[in-house]
Amino acid sequence: MKAEERYPFMAGIVEGLAYARYATNGKDTAAMRCIYDWFYENKERPHEILVAFKRFPDYTAGAVVAAMLTKECGR
Repeated sequence: MKAEERYPFMAGIVEGLAYARYATNGKDTAAMRCIYDWFYENKERPHEILVAFKRFPDYTAGAVVAAMLTKECGR
């Protein structure tokens, strides 16, 4: 994947996970906000995600990001 494609790819994963959390939590926006803040408020987060992708190559990108989010925002 080209460098300029990485951020939109990660943002898409975050968007999907945020909406899934919103939908499964009875349209409560608190968890959705936590996910957005986790990704968008930390300028180092994309780098941390890339490191995690390399560390866990046998898992899908969505699974890696979901695991990282669970530590911060719960399930």
